[in-house]
Order: sequence, then structure tokens, then C-alpha cells
Amino acid sequence: MKKFWSAPGLSLIIMSMIFSGCASLRSVNEYSSASVDGIRKFEEIGYSFQQHCLDRCELESVRNFEIKRQTECDCKDYKKADQITEKIYNSLKSYFTGLSNLSANKLTAYNFRSLENSLVKGEFGKIEINDDQVEAYSNLSGILLKATNDIYRRNKIKQYIGEANDPVQVLLEKLRFIIQENLKGELDFKKEKLFDYYMGMKMGDTLSDYEKGKAVGDYYKQIADIVTLQDQMDAFARSLKSISEGHQELYNNRNKISVRDLAVQLAGCAGDIQDIISEFNKLKD
Repeated sequence: MKKFWSAPGLSLIIMSMIFSGCASLRSVNEYSSASVDGIRKFEEIGYSFQQHCLDRCELESVRNFEIKRQTECDCKDYKKADQITEKIYNSLKSYFTGLSNLSANKLTAYNFRSLENSLVKGEFGKIEINDDQVEAYSNLSGILLKATNDIYRRNKIKQYIGEANDPVQVLLEKLRFIIQENLKGELDFKKEKLFDYYMGMKMGDTLSDYEKGKAVGDYYKQIADIVTLQDQMDAFARSLKSISEGHQELYNNRNKISVRDLAVQLAGCAGDIQDIISEFNKLKD
């Protein structure tokens, strides 16, 4: 026996399907927009590999009472480390901006000048780039190029997510490691050098008690500033982890993107990212 739907009943079903899809894409948009905000906090981390190199040279000059017309530091490897980090950051920022735009039915547009050169395998200062990371960067750059050439639209969002997940996961983890292990580790090195410098000053007999007390105060102020920077790096790293977990959920459920459970999970990830952003911002105040 055939079952016929009345016009009002059919309209309700269609509207329900449309609403479900829109609600789901809205959750994708909220997650991806929060991810862009979280990734952009990279620009607010007040330290870099090149800055570490310059700080190290400056402290060494102070220890030796050397005054030069300009610093004589060979920081090219550290500068290269910053450039590589910036490239990984730009590729991830571009991808999640594209996901945000697609889920909002907007055109995607990227500045490809930041993605023109490939990532290169090798060691650069404290950073090591391997074959997997080179391949991930190349693959994600290709996906971004296809997105700009209008291959992706809102109805292709599942394909966009599906193709990008592997390289996105690799690059998110690499950026996390660079910030939380490599760059934060340089700050640990700086703390040790400051300790040695101020202990030497304290143990010397050329300073008055007042001057020694002032030196101790300067030491603790510098250590407090370094700890704040390291806390920012940890917060940023945790936001990348939340972004990674959210994208994996999105990838796992890309063929059932309108399921309510996915929307709830993505909303939770977006909330976690925003909470970490708030924590990061408080550390800057």
C-alpha cells in the first residue's frame, strides 16, 4: 500500500532537514571560527627564536662588560626557525579560515604569498622538519589552492574536511611541539643563564648590599616575565590540542555532519578553545 504525504507534512519534513543541516553547519562554523581565533594567538606570543638568539648574545656581552656598536650575533638559523614556524602557522590559519567561510557559505580566499615556498626537510636551530611534515604542508597547500579555484563550495565541505584531516593533524602537532617544546625550552635555557649571571653578581664583592638587593629584585622580575611567556605557550599548545581533537571528530563524522551529537561535540570543542583563549588573554594583562 502506497503512502502519500500531505503537502503540509512534506513541507515540515523538508524544513526539518534544512534546519538540521543549517544547525550542523552553524556548529561547524562556530568550531572553525573559534579555531581561527585560537590559532591567531600565535601572533601574540611575545617571543621568537631570533629574539632568543639576540637575548643570549646580549646577556653574554653584559657578563663580559662588552660594548659594541652593534650586536655580532649569527642568528640566521634561528631566523630560519621563525620562518618555518610562520609557514606552518599560516597554512593552518588559512585552512581553518577556509572551513569557517565554507560553513558560512562564503567564498574562500587566501594570500598564497605566504605559501609559495615548500617546507624543506632539515634542522634549523632547534627545529627539525621531517618528510611527513614536508608532505603534510605540501598536501594542505594543494587543498587550499583547490579551494581558491572554486572546486570547494558548501556542498563540498565533507571533501574539504576529508582530504585535509591528515595534514592538518600533522601540522597542528608540529606547531604545538615547536612552541611548547622547542621555543619554551629556549626560555628554560635563558632562566639558567640568568641564574648563573645573578648568582655570580651576588657572590662578588664589588656591590653594596643595596645594589645586591636591587639585583635580586631585577632577577625575580625577569624570571616572572619568562614564566608568564611560558604559561602563554602552554595555553596556546592546549588550544591546538583542542582544535586537533575537534577536527578529528569532524573528520570521523563527516558523512553524518547533520547529526545532533556532532553539533554538541563541536560546541564543546569551541567552548574549550574560547576558555583557553580567555586564559591566554589574562596572562597578557
